[in-house]
Amino acid sequence: MRLPSAKTVVGLSVALVVGGFVLWMQLAFLISLGTLSLGAATFLSSLTGTVDQITGGQYQGAQADFAKVETAASRVTASAQGAHMSVLTTIPGVKTAIDNWQRLGEATENIATSTGELLSLFGDLSGENGARKIFNDGAIDVARLRELPPRVAAIDTGIKSSALAFRDLQTTGPMAGPLAIVQRKALKEVAPVQEAINALVDLAPQLPDALGANGVRRYLIAIGNQAEMRASGGAPLSLVLVEFDKGRISIPIKGQTSTQLFPPMNANVEWWGPAMNPFFPRNPRNEPMVVTNTHPSLTFAGREMAGAWLGGGFPDVDGVMTLDLTAIAAVLNSLGPIQSETYGEVTGDQLGKILLIDAYEQFGQDEAEARQVANQQLLDDLLTKLLSGDDLVTAAKAIAGTAPGRHFQVWLRDPDFESIILKSGAGGQVVDPGLGDWSAVYTQNGNQSKVDVFQERNVLVSVQLDVDGSARVTQQMNVTNATPPERPEGPPERVGYETSWLKNAYIMYVPDKATNYVPNYPQGFAIRSFKNHQQYGRGFANDGNGQKIVRMVGWTPPGGQTTVSVSYDLPSGTFGGGGGPLVYFLRAEPQSLFRSSTLTVRVTAPDGWKPVPGDGMKITGRTSEVSAVQDAPIDVTMSFTR
Repeated sequence: MRLPSAKTVVGLSVALVVGGFVLWMQLAFLISLGTLSLGAATFLSSLTGTVDQITGGQYQGAQADFAKVETAASRVTASAQGAHMSVLTTIPGVKTAIDNWQRLGEATENIATSTGELLSLFGDLSGENGARKIFNDGAIDVARLRELPPRVAAIDTGIKSSALAFRDLQTTGPMAGPLAIVQRKALKEVAPVQEAINALVDLAPQLPDALGANGVRRYLIAIGNQAEMRASGGAPLSLVLVEFDKGRISIPIKGQTSTQLFPPMNANVEWWGPAMNPFFPRNPRNEPMVVTNTHPSLTFAGREMAGAWLGGGFPDVDGVMTLDLTAIAAVLNSLGPIQSETYGEVTGDQLGKILLIDAYEQFGQDEAEARQVANQQLLDDLLTKLLSGDDLVTAAKAIAGTAPGRHFQVWLRDPDFESIILKSGAGGQVVDPGLGDWSAVYTQNGNQSKVDVFQERNVLVSVQLDVDGSARVTQQMNVTNATPPERPEGPPERVGYETSWLKNAYIMYVPDKATNYVPNYPQGFAIRSFKNHQQYGRGFANDGNGQKIVRMVGWTPPGGQTTVSVSYDLPSGTFGGGGGPLVYFLRAEPQSLFRSSTLTVRVTAPDGWKPVPGDGMKITGRTSEVSAVQDAPIDVTMSFTR
């Protein structure tokens, strides 16, 4: 047998070596790609899970998801390492891709580090990570509180730097396809991390001073009773003064507004309020505390409550917070039930029925004081549970979750801090967004009845669009006094909490751009004008912010329904037109009712136009209709084409 020549052997050996090298390079590269793909997918999904758990208040769940984030980040970093990567960098045009791959690994590690710091911060705030707690046993660790701003700033810097690194990756050229996919998804998933820390960036520097690190800070908490509504919330029938002083939290004053704090029975007090509030025609005011939140916007009502509190001889306050039973129920659902000598075990789901319905049936008019004592004791027990344990952050998150429906609102005297609150949506501000249409409608109890808890409201916004983008709009508010039929009608004067009759003021805005505005109301109703304030005609007046507001007043019997409305024109171009598509947009504001209102928007296009289908939309010919529960501000958008 003839042996191969030396040249052939050398050739075959070289071929085997080269082939093995190429095969190794291919396999190693494929493994790197697989590691990158798997690591990136796990990293992004776990990053989202971590942030969702943090914002949801679930520290243990966030820890579990973050452990996956760290592991996945290590995989992404490792995917760009190895001898095969060093070889690939010698190939013209490929080095840039490998360099960016390695930068991707560094950015992934950095975002993981920043997210870990965010998780640690959350653990410190919630007291669940075993470290020294910021809030503990009804006190605040001021030293740790002062550490918050620099910690938040450092996390914010780290997240911004990581996001910038993702954006700066070069995802063109050889081998850049997988990097481009990861980059696009990473930027999308990093956004919630940025949002989570952005909420603290402005807030953290304000907290030490606001919570008494530099001296006493006082806040009035008004507990709104949704059985007797005001425009900006339930009637403030219970009041609590909370003081923060160098880490100590105390409640020096609390009680029922009408009998314990402002006797005898809602005595008038004098105070100075904002000059442009149309609900109070002159300064100084001379009214009971319980009517201070008549203005729909808390930017007015908060100042009025603070003024009346001071007028009652109590200490000046740095802010006012309003809570109603929807917000308090959320606290009970998060912390667990409390025991009441009068009402037994009270859960969040039961709270509203117990205090807004059962209590008024259990205690008659002659036993009002006994009812107030029982209710105050229940509130005291809740505050004791809240401030004496480790649940302050949990409760705060539960309360904040009700802010979109205005069940929790804050007004602060400090303008910088107040601007943060308004930006967050917890400031109870009523302001025309200036785009499209706007719905802001409210009811105001006028006979001290307690039947607003049974109020069933639906708001119908009917719109006729024109080809030039103008519209004729009618906003119709239908309110049913759904008092149970077995409940007695009450005294003949129809006043007080034993009556089942309802006397309401129906307060309705029209957009700033509206013209030809007209109110409509039932026979027997009347326009109650705003005295000594700028008038726009037909009962409309300046609400103090230059916005048009009208107030219609009348009675509704038990089981009866009242319908009031406003109609107006919006100018051409408001919703497009001019040869382009028509797009109707509405912002609808909520009122903090015990039973949330239902909003229906019905828009009819001009002849020759048709609606563009959308989620939850009902289409009949040229008319499109959507409905929603108003437990938060609602934005409605409908498009129409020829």
